[in-house]
Amino acid sequence: MNSLLNLVGPEPEDLLGTPDWAVIGLVFAVAGSFLLANSILFRHPRQLVEERFGLVRKELHSIREYIFHRAQVNLGFGFLLGGFVLQLYGRYQPAPPVTELPIVWIGAVVVLAAVLLLASWSWSLMAFRSYVRAHFQENPPYFEEDLPLAREVGDLFGVPRYTDDTVESYLRRLSDRLGTPLKSRRPRSLAEVDDFDEGVA
Repeated sequence: MNSLLNLVGPEPEDLLGTPDWAVIGLVFAVAGSFLLANSILFRHPRQLVEERFGLVRKELHSIREYIFHRAQVNLGFGFLLGGFVLQLYGRYQPAPPVTELPIVWIGAVVVLAAVLLLASWSWSLMAFRSYVRAHFQENPPYFEEDLPLAREVGDLFGVPRYTDDTVESYLRRLSDRLGTPLKSRRPRSLAEVDDFDEGVA
């Protein structure tokens, strides 16, 4: 009978039985350390040098990456701190019987970290749009003097571009999306402007 149970595997209550909080805390600490390392080491030094000396144009979406990695740092610290707390808690709890590696609990921690990371990525987009909109509402832009920036901001807010668009009509839609006044000079077709050649539907 025991051999049959071994073939079937452990019961669900055994898998989710008395957890070893020290081990789970260690898994939390490992996950937090990974998140911290990933957020700190996400940029190559060559990229920093190129940006410092103006060799590459800093794209607007890179700011969203900063927001995301800042959230990732907070998430990593949270996991690390939670791991230490669980290890201290487990230190003063009755030691559970020695069993196999708690795969279910480890998987739960990994899934939790992945879900929170995806939530942080979505939140970073909403926060970035909010910051950009607030900035332009306080400092109304003159997009016609910086059409590459207008294209980046339009892509950020999902403003479509059409073949029969003029620069003025596109900038009007963009200004409406931002809630800012429109500043432009004369109507021009998007086809006349190199900065809008890509992505015109």
